[in-house]
Amino acid sequence: MIFDAMKLIQAALQQYILQVEESTSASQETVILDNISMAEELGGTGSNQDERVVMSLVNLQEEVTLKNEPFHRVENGRTVYQNPPIQLNLFILFSVLHSKEYEASLKRLSRVIEFFQWKKELSFTATPPAINIPQEVKLLPDLYSLTFEQLNYLWGSLGGKQVPFVLYRFRLVAIEAEKRLAEGTPITEIGVNSNGAI
Repeated sequence: MIFDAMKLIQAALQQYILQVEESTSASQETVILDNISMAEELGGTGSNQDERVVMSLVNLQEEVTLKNEPFHRVENGRTVYQNPPIQLNLFILFSVLHSKEYEASLKRLSRVIEFFQWKKELSFTATPPAINIPQEVKLLPDLYSLTFEQLNYLWGSLGGKQVPFVLYRFRLVAIEAEKRLAEGTPITEIGVNSNGAI
């Protein structure tokens, strides 16, 4: 489900950049899923990340406010017992690498920010991508600002020099196992016997 959510974001952002930048070729992949720390040299000419927006998952956070969902539901006249799904927030780093022009990196970074300012919800109904994702995904992006100390920790842990970037938190990705705990017929009435016992 995490991969599906990131593919949805990638496809929607790619489509937007191609629409607003006439100079960009439709065959060129401008948004890629990759680990930003794996670049040989961030922004180096030999990197496959050069001149692209690189999406990297840098953190996951459980949404604890939605933890108290019921452990059962009724499906087709039967009670199904199943643990509620885990609701996750994804922290995705959008880094823009351009080895030749710093100005081009800043312009592309502005495109990323304006896309999420325009698109407050990403889903199949709101953003039909050109990819096949088997499950329903609905994401709400929030710009996530870091302090200078947090920036230092983030780029230090990524092992590289800082490049133009923006960090977004996406709510909510539900992860649920298909395995059920139990199943049974629902209780529809409570009977009282002749002794008065239930």
